[in-house]
Amino acid sequence: MPGTWAEAHHWIAWAQGGPTDLDNAALLCSHHHHRAHDAAYLHERLPNGDIRFTRRT
Repeated sequence: MPGTWAEAHHWIAWAQGGPTDLDNAALLCSHHHHRAHDAAYLHERLPNGDIRFTRRT
């Protein structure tokens, strides 16, 4: 998807002291941005930069 359609996500919210730099940021589609804030899902950044979402059990 083009970056202009993506939503910026901070891994650690700046309101909680997270930095506003690229290491703490990801561009996500709307669907995955909602999952990133959904407590039913875990998310992790893989070594290649991809992001994996896993439903909690």
